Amino acid sequence: MNFVRRGVNSAYTSWHTRVEEKLPFLPLSKILEIQQRRVRSIVRHAYDTVPYYREVMDAEGLRPSDMRSAEDLARLPILEREELAKEPKRFRSNRFSGRQAVELHTAGSSGYSKYVTYDPPAVLLALAHGHRQRIVCAHFVGRRFGYREMQVDRKGGVSDRLRAFYEKRLWVPGRVDLHRATMDPADSFDESIRKINRYRPDVIGGVGSYIGRIYRYAWEQGIGLHPPKLIRYGGTVLPEADRRLLEEVFNVPVISLYQAVEALRIGYQCEQREGLHLHLDSVAVRVVDGNGRDVGPGGSGDLVLSNLVNRATVLLNYRLGDVVTRGRMSCACGRTLPTLERVAGRSEELIQLPGDRRMYVNSAIEACTTVPGFVQAQLIQEEMRRFTFRVVFQRDMEWEKAKRVIDTELRTILGQDIRLRIDRLDSIPSGPGGKVHSLVSRLPTSARNGSGGL
Repeated sequence: MNFVRRGVNSAYTSWHTRVEEKLPFLPLSKILEIQQRRVRSIVRHAYDTVPYYREVMDAEGLRPSDMRSAEDLARLPILEREELAKEPKRFRSNRFSGRQAVELHTAGSSGYSKYVTYDPPAVLLALAHGHRQRIVCAHFVGRRFGYREMQVDRKGGVSDRLRAFYEKRLWVPGRVDLHRATMDPADSFDESIRKINRYRPDVIGGVGSYIGRIYRYAWEQGIGLHPPKLIRYGGTVLPEADRRLLEEVFNVPVISLYQAVEALRIGYQCEQREGLHLHLDSVAVRVVDGNGRDVGPGGSGDLVLSNLVNRATVLLNYRLGDVVTRGRMSCACGRTLPTLERVAGRSEELIQLPGDRRMYVNSAIEACTTVPGFVQAQLIQEEMRRFTFRVVFQRDMEWEKAKRVIDTELRTILGQDIRLRIDRLDSIPSGPGGKVHSLVSRLPTSARNGSGGL
């Protein structure tokens, strides 16, 4: 890349980074004005350059001028992940060539292999938005720049590709950059522990379930493990027992981020460590129930988002696949960005029950979390009425007693006639990228995609 282009990219990112200091604290009306401008712009761009949106809008009798706010995006059909996985080029603007754009790929936890192409300004803007998270980190670390960060990241993954993009296209002064190291989720726990103790990071980031398992393993084995000043996680939900271990035993505060390959910045926790503040200037977010209706504050449902800044792969009114709960009140931190109260898990984590009934797997797992010593669990649906429940308990737990309680709880929820096997494990095997799936369904696809409601 030539020096002029690198200088332009650096100036663009620097200017947007300076804005990040105040934007989350602006009156919400000002942030919504930014959002509305971006809604109008991305809809016009989508209609002019993306075949899918021209076809859909023409079929619905819509014109770009009809879409003036985030609420208007709900007039588009909800876009499902399967559509993106099967035909990614249908959602790609004809103004971007492979040379201009950045292609990111994830297999995700849904089983869908998704390719999302980003235009360079959107990737640079995501880096600038990261300053919002860096400000929060500074509250715990004591400084904004120059600290040591270790990331759980597999080689060739999304984070690795983004880092390569930034290093090639930007000048970042050494005095403001972070000192970085990585550990691969494919490493053994012992190898990860050696890396952490050798590097002694101020911040550890990455897949929450993997980080929690490393620290639990070290604690149970009596192995000394360096405690960072902060753990910042995303990718999967961190088991509550592991969060308590990190915060109460290792005395390490924990915050979470919310992002995806379809939208690089969705939400982040502030110093209060409660809800996730939404990046409303770059995404529009809906939460819908099983009938596609928007839920109110405190309501739970599927998250439907629109990426307002990426002009390569354009995703509007897209069902991300996460079950979330909308925040009920403003945050005490003073930020005006609305919040999600929690991200419960993936919407495909549905247990299929007889009579075309379905249930979120969290309902079954949460019923067992009251058993003393419970750490983590995974439910495998082998057949319609046959299940294997894998569970991790603290080592000093009275297993036979806990097993009887779990058996009772699961039969109460899933049915007294189920065939149930309960296995105690030291840790639950992870899937791609170090993620642990709460539900593994071995039912035929036709059974998992039944027409019944929740």
